Amino acid sequence: MWKAGSLVLLMMMTSTVSPAQDAADNAEKAIAAFEDVFGVTQGKRRNHTKGYCIEGEFRPVDATIRNYSTSSLFTGKSSVVARVSHKGGNNAAADDKFGHFGLAMEITTADGDLHIFNMNTEHFFPVPSPEAFTELMRAKATGKDAVAAFVAKSPELRAHKKYHAEIDKTLRPYEGATYNSINSFYLIDKTGQKSAIRFSFVPAGEHKIVLEPRQDFFLQNIQANLQAGEVAWNMIVTIANPDDPVNNPAALWTGEHHQITAAKFVVMSATTEADGQCDAINYDPLVLSDGFAPSEDRMLEARSLIYAIGVGKRLSEKD
Repeated sequence: MWKAGSLVLLMMMTSTVSPAQDAADNAEKAIAAFEDVFGVTQGKRRNHTKGYCIEGEFRPVDATIRNYSTSSLFTGKSSVVARVSHKGGNNAAADDKFGHFGLAMEITTADGDLHIFNMNTEHFFPVPSPEAFTELMRAKATGKDAVAAFVAKSPELRAHKKYHAEIDKTLRPYEGATYNSINSFYLIDKTGQKSAIRFSFVPAGEHKIVLEPRQDFFLQNIQANLQAGEVAWNMIVTIANPDDPVNNPAALWTGEHHQITAAKFVVMSATTEADGQCDAINYDPLVLSDGFAPSEDRMLEARSLIYAIGVGKRLSEKD
């Protein structure tokens, strides 16, 4: 019987380029495509360029989640350094126009374990693989005809466009948006049993626009909401059904699912990146606490590699 190690050895013998090198090369191409599409804002992230820092506490809610995971995220309060942002590489993205956002969180548990969540307001990814993602970004860098040609051959992208064209596009601030994991993960219980999940962070209250919308007002808006009351998100964990595609981020899970309100992220402060702690953090989605594991979704490794390359670039550009 072939073992994984034997297969890897055979691949190394029959190819001069390893899978790891292929993945790294693809990540480099993806970063280059982002720079071609959006340009470079020196010292800033290539994607989700515009954003600010928020900090707070991560608090367990429903103890049922402990039946699925031994993670210390769900046994006591943890501290959070997070970042909210606009999707894309435009550092001057408008706050007063509908768009998609991101929420990234670095969580330090009471016993010192580290966990990173990285989410988007989109409900699923536009393409199923790292190679397709890089090809899409290269098409965007080339022009409308290239994008149209890619759309024509990509049923996943067409489904993504159709679905997100029909969602509610009411203007809402960062704190009023729901953020989705996009990628799948595994929870691991005390027996080693794995359960595939996705998750969302859903506003715990009515976090509205309370200021007059303008080009840049989101930071002031969340600060006003913090003064008025609690700003928080509930972490809703969705347990996969047996037929859910776990390794394809471009596939939407549909139908009834078992869901658990596992925790609550309560925001304590919101600051600029210059005044906060989030700017230097690499929000690598493969940094997971015990009780979690990555799924077979190859976009997780791709995002990890892209972020690693990106953080090296932007930190080297700072004064």
